[in-house]
Amino acid sequence: MKAQKPEVAITGLQEKQASLLKWMDTVTVTNDEEQHNTEDLLIGGRRALKEVTQTRLELTRPLDESKKGIIALFAPYVAQITNGITKVDKELQRYHNQKRIAAEAARLAALAEEASRIAEARDTGEILEPLAQAPVEPVLKTSRAHMGSVTYRDDYDINIVDPQLVPRDLCEPSMPKIRARVKSGIINIPGVLVSKKYVTSTRTTGGN
Repeated sequence: MKAQKPEVAITGLQEKQASLLKWMDTVTVTNDEEQHNTEDLLIGGRRALKEVTQTRLELTRPLDESKKGIIALFAPYVAQITNGITKVDKELQRYHNQKRIAAEAARLAALAEEASRIAEARDTGEILEPLAQAPVEPVLKTSRAHMGSVTYRDDYDINIVDPQLVPRDLCEPSMPKIRARVKSGIINIPGVLVSKKYVTSTRTTGGN
């Protein structure tokens, strides 16, 4: 049997229940007879609701099945792309962190060298000329790529390892409260393991 069009189905149901809808809209109960008549309206209304719901389901079921089929068709490719993005993102985070650590080490080494020269000069009385050093380039949070840009934002992985040690003002333990405290700069929290990570956001040239 060929399924009818939704517009035809709803029009047919509305016409079929036109009288019921009219009486339901003007219902008043003042005596037992009107009570019984109104109870019939209640029964009829619920029966009409069941009928329209069933009709709607019959019409949408093929669409639901079609939707499920499309989702299933796309799922392997979506998973492949998602897994690829995860791997690329992790590798970029690793390299960005590596550059940040190297830049910080270079900065500290330069400071240590300068401090050593100053200490030596203090002992010998030598007047030092400023040491000509190439400035340590900071690791930028936003990197310009060929297709757009990627921004590396500081974030943290937070895992509760011992709920009993978590400070009472952060309990049940409350992850939102813990996260807020970590973002305020306090990362040493009893019972909580906090590790730094980066979250990337991308922007495509042209705004697409």
